[in-house]
Amino acid sequence: MSNKQSIRTKSQRAILKSLLVSLGIIFISSLPYLHDLITIRGEGLAPWVPDLGIEKALTDADGKVMGFSSYRVFLYTLLIHLFAHIGWVGWMLDAKGKSYRFALLVPVVLSGYTVGLLLFNTRATEFNEPDTKFYLTLFLSIIVILNFFINYKRKNPQ
Repeated sequence: MSNKQSIRTKSQRAILKSLLVSLGIIFISSLPYLHDLITIRGEGLAPWVPDLGIEKALTDADGKVMGFSSYRVFLYTLLIHLFAHIGWVGWMLDAKGKSYRFALLVPVVLSGYTVGLLLFNTRATEFNEPDTKFYLTLFLSIIVILNFFINYKRKNPQ
């Protein structure tokens, strides 16, 4: 393979990678609006969406979907929290080598915790109480800060 072909192949890969990253960012940024495409207000699923039985499987005896009034509300809440979680994780991954990266672990874990609460239908339990979240935040923050200082002292002995 000549040098010119090698450069063209690398350029094509870079363009493809940039295109895929761009499409990923566009998809992630549209997560909070997917509920508008998938469901119709007051009616349920849009006609073009195949009925896979997900809504029925997530609906309890009271007619609530994972504790929410409708499938549409559940999707919106889940996707908006997932959107935020992906943003925090993306920032943490992008912050490699930055001095503040350790602190990003707190919002990453908390946003993941919230997504987990929604997926496991534990919103109405003690796991979703304000004091539980406050203590979790406080505990996690202390651990992250202690870990940072222990690692800092280990790397920079005086």
